[in-house]
Amino acid sequence: MPTEGLSTRALGAKALHRVLAEGAYSNIVVSNQKTSPSLDRGLYQRLVFETLRYLPSIDEAIAGATSRPIDRIQDDVLSVLRIGTAELRYLRRPAHSAVSQSVEAVRELGRHRAAGFVNGVLRTIARRVDEPVPSDVYAGMPQWLYERLTSVFGDETDAFIAASNTPPRTGIRSRDGLDRGSATGVAGTGYVRHDTTVGALAAANAIDIIDPASVAVVDALDVATGARVADLAAAPGGKTRIIAERCEPNGLVVACDVHQRRLTSARKRSGTLTNTIWVVADATAPPFQDASFDRVLLDAPCTGIGTLRRRPEIRHRIDPGSSARLGEIQRRMLIEALRIVRPGGRLVYSVCTVFPQETVEVIAGLGASRPETAIGEPWGDGVLLAPHTTGTDGMFIATFDR
Repeated sequence: MPTEGLSTRALGAKALHRVLAEGAYSNIVVSNQKTSPSLDRGLYQRLVFETLRYLPSIDEAIAGATSRPIDRIQDDVLSVLRIGTAELRYLRRPAHSAVSQSVEAVRELGRHRAAGFVNGVLRTIARRVDEPVPSDVYAGMPQWLYERLTSVFGDETDAFIAASNTPPRTGIRSRDGLDRGSATGVAGTGYVRHDTTVGALAAANAIDIIDPASVAVVDALDVATGARVADLAAAPGGKTRIIAERCEPNGLVVACDVHQRRLTSARKRSGTLTNTIWVVADATAPPFQDASFDRVLLDAPCTGIGTLRRRPEIRHRIDPGSSARLGEIQRRMLIEALRIVRPGGRLVYSVCTVFPQETVEVIAGLGASRPETAIGEPWGDGVLLAPHTTGTDGMFIATFDR
């Protein structure tokens, strides 16, 4: 169905369906939504993200307001109910508006016969809006994930979750050649935390939108002019861009990813880098000779729980065994990455997660050390940045000096 002319709540329901049913990333879906006269972008973003953050409690509230099992409700109708419930319970907007606009949204999506059903369910939820549901105690997390985070953070668990459920400020970093007068508040070098509309600058390749935790990873790599660098899991390319700038004019970056599509996207995002080679390669078997790079970055694929602020759906995509499965792959990648670092060189291992199976257990016994440049708390032989302590994405960083 075309989206042109759809209301904010109908667009929110379609975005929610794309994320939950089709596996799309919420931050990309939301940012790619075209502007239209019928779209309240701020409300649209809040509806989608708050629904994803508190989905278990939202579904319990819906289940308690109808005798129809949730898995028997049509997908688009359920998406509207979820958006409407989030508006009532978490955005706390007036009930008459939230209910009537949700009813209109389900009609826009072609489900006219479901309008009465949506009206009845949401009116029931509106009457009970202050009544807790059992899942509320887990603050939007699946129960197993809440318990896993408690085993990691202990008394700081609720602080980590609260910070992870808070929308992030936009981290921006100016690129070389930016006209300093064209972007008030954009740092000439490095990055700033800045709440502003930056889409036009990003589209013009004038700035990178990047979290400070990612910049900290590159800082730990300590790239010098003329260095030969391998970035073994380069997509989406933000770190690659910074590395390439720092090793200019005569350095070389070999940027790899196992997925051609992601590598192509990263290459487009990087702009006009002249010292970067893009290679489709599997980091568990990089096609490079031993001791062939001065610096190696392994920003490994992970559960991504440290990025919940911008991708809240991650909590619904991982399971209790995800960390262990990924940890085995990460260890294989790390051993191969160490193979290609020359004597006197450095490797940085980073993951945007907090679980031991992907952090301290992966690097155990391989000679890691804590990066001197990174903010964050000591975490085994590395450091951990986290939203409740450093105000950044969650990121584990460890260095290996050969």
